[in-house]
Amino acid sequence: MITEFEKKVYNQLYASSIIFLKDGIERLVNKDNGDIDVIDNDLLSLTCTSFQISIELAIKALIIERSGLKNVIEKKYHLLSEEEIELKFVNNELKSLEFEMQKNFVKKNQFIQDLTKNDYKIIDSFQKYRNRIVHFTYNFDDADLNALKHDMIYYMIQIIFKILLSKKHQDERPSEFLEYTLGRGLHKQLISYRPYVSAMEKLAKANSPVVLNCIICFNRTLSQYEEYCYCCNFLTEGFTLIDCDYCKVKKSVIYDNLNIALNDNTARGECLNCGNDGIIFECPECGKAHNIETNFDNEKCSNEECLNKSAVLELPTN
Repeated sequence: MITEFEKKVYNQLYASSIIFLKDGIERLVNKDNGDIDVIDNDLLSLTCTSFQISIELAIKALIIERSGLKNVIEKKYHLLSEEEIELKFVNNELKSLEFEMQKNFVKKNQFIQDLTKNDYKIIDSFQKYRNRIVHFTYNFDDADLNALKHDMIYYMIQIIFKILLSKKHQDERPSEFLEYTLGRGLHKQLISYRPYVSAMEKLAKANSPVVLNCIICFNRTLSQYEEYCYCCNFLTEGFTLIDCDYCKVKKSVIYDNLNIALNDNTARGECLNCGNDGIIFECPECGKAHNIETNFDNEKCSNEECLNKSAVLELPTN
C-alpha cells in the first residue's frame, strides 16, 4: 500500500507520461504524410524522443504503484524520513535511478507479464535512439526512416500502452483507453492515420480468429470474438449479428433490432465480411432472423406464422 505522498508522485509522473505521449502522437499525425513510406528525419527524432520520455515516466509511475517510491530513487535517500524525501521532491532535489535500472527492475519482477523479450529489445533500441539524439546526434539512414515509422506505432501500442494500462486502467480496452486519454479530436486524427490503422489491423488479426470490417471507421479491425473495433472502439453489443448467406461467415451480418417491431419486424442488414446487404426479418415469436432476399423460396418464419413455435407445439409429450 503506497502512501499519500507516493500517490501524489505517481499521479504527477503518470500525467506527465500522458502529456509526452499525446505530444508525440499529435506531432506524428499532423506533420507526417500518413503514407506507408519513409518519415522525415527531424519528425522522427522529435517523436521518438517524446515517446521515450513517455515510457521512462510511465515506468517510474508503475514501480511506485507496485512497490513504492524508494525503488526509483537513489539509495542515498533511503535513510531519510518521508517528510525529508517529500521536501527534496518539492525543491526539485530528488534524483531517480537510471532508466536502465528501472527497466530491469520491472522486467525482473514481471510487472507486465505480456511484455516479451523482443519488446524489451525494442525498448533498448528506442532508449539508444533517444540518448544519441539528446546527447549528440543520430544519423538515421533510409532504412531506419522507413522501418521506424512503423516501429514507433508498435512501440506506442504494444509497449507504452501496456505500461500505462497495467493497473490503473486494467479493465479498459486499448482503443477505449486511447479515446479517453487523447480526446475525441486527436483520437479521430489517429484512427485516420494509415500506419496506425495498419498496425491495428495486424493486432486485431493476431488476437481474433475472425476480423471484420467496422461500420464506423470502415477499417478491417473489428474483432468478432471480442465484439469491438481495435481502431475506433466501436462495440457490437447493442446490435444483432446473424450468419451471412453470401460468404457463409457466421455472425457477420449486423442489424439493429431496437425498434424493429415498428417496421414490420424488418431492418436493413449488412455483412461485415463481404459487404453484401439485405432486408432482415426477425420473428417476433422465436427471435430467429433471416435475410428475406436470399430466403424467399425457403420456409421461414413470417409475421403470419412462427415455424419454430409450431414445431415446439408439435413435439410429443411423455
